[in-house]
Amino acid sequence: MSPPRHALRLRALPLGLAFLAPSVLLTGCFSAPPQIVQLNPPAGSTQLDANATVEVVFDQPVTHESVAAHLSVYESIKTRVGLTGCNVAAAFTALPGAPCWITWLSGESGFVFHHPGALFAPGTQYTFDLGAGVSSVSGNVNSLDHRWNLTSSAASVLNSATPGDGSTTPRDSPIVLSFSREMSPSAMASAVSLTPGVSGVQVVRNPLNLGQFEVLPDRPLDPSTAYTLTVSRRATDAFGQPILAPITLHFTTGPLSTTGHLLVLAGPGPGDATEVVLAQLRGPSTGLPIPAEVLDAVPLCTDPDGCGDVGPGQPSAAIDDATISAGGQWLAVVQTDTTQMEATPLLRIVNLETGQDQLDLTGATWPAWSPDGSTLAFVAANSSVQLYDPVSGSLSALQPGAAPSGTPVWMADGDALAIPVKATGTSPAHVDLADPTISARYQLPALVGSASSLVAAPQGEELALEVISPSSALPTTWVDDPSGGQPPLKVGTGLEPVGFTDNATLVVALNAPRGAPQLGSFQIATGVVSAITTTLGEMNPESATVAPSGRQIAYITTMPSGAVQAVIANADGSGPLPLTSLAPGLQALSVRFGG
Repeated sequence: MSPPRHALRLRALPLGLAFLAPSVLLTGCFSAPPQIVQLNPPAGSTQLDANATVEVVFDQPVTHESVAAHLSVYESIKTRVGLTGCNVAAAFTALPGAPCWITWLSGESGFVFHHPGALFAPGTQYTFDLGAGVSSVSGNVNSLDHRWNLTSSAASVLNSATPGDGSTTPRDSPIVLSFSREMSPSAMASAVSLTPGVSGVQVVRNPLNLGQFEVLPDRPLDPSTAYTLTVSRRATDAFGQPILAPITLHFTTGPLSTTGHLLVLAGPGPGDATEVVLAQLRGPSTGLPIPAEVLDAVPLCTDPDGCGDVGPGQPSAAIDDATISAGGQWLAVVQTDTTQMEATPLLRIVNLETGQDQLDLTGATWPAWSPDGSTLAFVAANSSVQLYDPVSGSLSALQPGAAPSGTPVWMADGDALAIPVKATGTSPAHVDLADPTISARYQLPALVGSASSLVAAPQGEELALEVISPSSALPTTWVDDPSGGQPPLKVGTGLEPVGFTDNATLVVALNAPRGAPQLGSFQIATGVVSAITTTLGEMNPESATVAPSGRQIAYITTMPSGAVQAVIANADGSGPLPLTSLAPGLQALSVRFGG
């Protein structure tokens, strides 16, 4: 950074001794020769920016021609190498935008030397030489030389990089570059490349650390692949100084990280999700965005004549649901073909280490991974609840029962599932509890009615749900622990379950007016509800979800700009951060934790 301005009063001295004596008193009539009374930056300054301007102030107006004829700038006084790219004499008549030019101060009593196209070389001492012959406008001539030195700062260097050179890293690991000086965001964006085959890379500067950047591919990198990240000499500091040499980092990718993720369904509007976005739970550094990359997307119609009901270039399917296994190895996606009317949904189970579909099941819906990620439960086309082990490839059905009305929910230990089911001719709607290890399935007692919003507690078999019973049209929330031997606890109406932060606390969506808190924290033992205030945009309470750890929540919110994005926050609503920054035309439609 350029030093602050300081007044430096000088008198003309013999060559080589300038600036060593105190100033002399100046008369108002300017009968004496013109003298330099101020330099900015001061003589002897170091650590100057590459494009730092140099200001010279005289004690009286001087003629432009006399200064132009006697000013020189040398990179080395011994070899008299000038400032590369700058013709100093021509700078006095050059216009702004030239490699270097001069502007005059008011009253012709000084000038400013600009050189954005002729930067100071890094770590280099420059000598400014104003020779004898500078004349005042009244004709008084200074017969002495003035000479002073200025030294530029060193070029910016890469202080740290994540991943490090030669390392192996998860394929979705954040890529962070930290430099020693403030860097130009536009120059960095044009300088960074990632090979092989990565397009759509964003380079984002940390507003809290202007030398730190995050490199964001639009999709996770391929697993088990050697990558090279290059920063060319197009990268400059904020003042135009290029890095001394290109930077090259080599690293190899592994599987996805195992520290947890969120999946965001995004698309042009509700019911039209076209992308599954994979987001991490936190940013790599305060001020840097949370990495969010497109994990899966529906194909576009490539036929110039269109694809059935879909025009050329339009999505050929809509994503209805998606969930990722713990450990991040498997993705289950439900999508529906939009090229024809009333198409049957398709459940795709994708091996994320190979990128290939492991199994496709027509008519299957409502997938749910077990807590350890080893088993996928889903509702098959024949309405049976089935279990799939992607490692062994085995597929089995639970004990038969009434047709499910929603997604099965695994209990925390992974031993049992709660299944909301539809009414039949002989049985009202209710919730079944199934234990695959003993082939058991039975109805939860005292909970009769259409169930929704089932969520499991982090320990044991406790769960919360909302029920519309035959005797009441209002949805009522209940908390039940089938293993506890106690009847279900009636929580009340207008408190839709969102998730547990612990076994004693339930996050609920409040039936509150617009502008009031939309979420609350319900203490199961006391029945006390405390408002959870969300401050980032206008949140959709029906989209909220709680992390398995109970420490974070995520939800969809409408930003002040009108953009609909996904947000993550602490469980009490504090510290909200955007998960997505979707392009215009896309909006976040749902968000869930997993993987």
